[in-house]
Amino acid sequence: MKVDIFPSDLEGTAQAPGSKSAAQRMVACALLAKGESVISDFPWNNDCRSALLVIQALGAVVSVKGNELIIKGGFPQAFHAGIRNPKTKIHCGESGLAARMFTPIAALTDKQMLIEGEGTLLTRTFHDFEHILPALGVKFNSNEGYLPLIVQGPLTHGELTMDGSVSSQFLTGLLMALPKTSGESIITVKGLKSKPYIELTLQVLEMFGVKIKHRNLEKFHIKPSLFVPQKLVVPGDWSGAAFLLVAGALCARDGLRVTNLSNTSAQADRAIISALQSAGVCLEILENEIVVKASEINAFEFDANDCPDLFPPLAALAAFANGVSTIHGIKRLVHKESNRAKALQQEFAKANVRIMLRDDEMKIYPASVTRAVINSHNDHRIAMAAAILGLAGDRVSIRNAEAVNKSYPEFFDVITKLGGKVKQTALAL
Repeated sequence: MKVDIFPSDLEGTAQAPGSKSAAQRMVACALLAKGESVISDFPWNNDCRSALLVIQALGAVVSVKGNELIIKGGFPQAFHAGIRNPKTKIHCGESGLAARMFTPIAALTDKQMLIEGEGTLLTRTFHDFEHILPALGVKFNSNEGYLPLIVQGPLTHGELTMDGSVSSQFLTGLLMALPKTSGESIITVKGLKSKPYIELTLQVLEMFGVKIKHRNLEKFHIKPSLFVPQKLVVPGDWSGAAFLLVAGALCARDGLRVTNLSNTSAQADRAIISALQSAGVCLEILENEIVVKASEINAFEFDANDCPDLFPPLAALAAFANGVSTIHGIKRLVHKESNRAKALQQEFAKANVRIMLRDDEMKIYPASVTRAVINSHNDHRIAMAAAILGLAGDRVSIRNAEAVNKSYPEFFDVITKLGGKVKQTALAL
């Protein structure tokens, strides 16, 4: 799909989509809870659909009633009892979180399990599991550190030290699975990045009755626990809302209201607020919503090590600043849907915006944004960042724009409803 975005004034109200990070974690906990959980406001993006397919493959019974997603869980007990005839192969689509989170969960059984994926997920590393899972009694094989993976448990309790610098998702998987083992586990984590995502994992686990003690997110004590079925509402997604807020900061002269946002959320990308404030953006922060108005954008400096998904919207914001902006943490971008730092550098250059990458920092040199044809690199966040260039600068054509379906399928429709000039065209195969 090709989408053309034209310079536009935005105004009105937009509801932030449901958080895929929270929703996928809720789905995993519902799988592990013996009984029926109900999840409302579930976001039907590709990553969340992948998580649902995984839990169904593992024996969960999933149904939809109106706005409610109903999940009957009980894994792995139901697996061993043969009640629901679970499969021994799970397919994670393009979701890195699903693959890394469900691999230790799948290893709770004594069956040989095949974990597969597709698209950009095939380029994302799983090397960390090579020593972590065998240390916990799991037989593990991979395609030289990449998918497909083969695991055979059962996963056992134990004590280990792991590297947290590549992705927090490996730790999330262990925190989900180890409470289902028969004894206490202790995990020491070195160099943990994206700490807010682990805080979110712990928050969702506690919702399901599993409380894990830790010391400064560096040492975790995990005791055997029962997952208790819950009735929950998926919170709004700060990651998707970040693009709306940046678009408003550049294009909403009369103000743009973004609702369904909790200011007490553990989501990492809530840090978009401090980034916008450091850039001088006019914000009104209310209990569950943010009002943003078009502002003069000051050059800013921001550390995105704990929230690397903010690089694309902040790079777009910096393209219109009154000076050179710096974002730290580009080493976190190598193992995303694309090599995001290089993708942003390459594609923004087409619109006359120069990005310099050096050591662990990105410098964005503002310019008069020119007409451009930008490729999304099949990366949802690159596609949405390109859309901001078009809204605030000159016409931008985005190829492979359907990449937004990974996290925010409604993105272009929402922009249109806010007054954005958007033309969507299906491309011939």
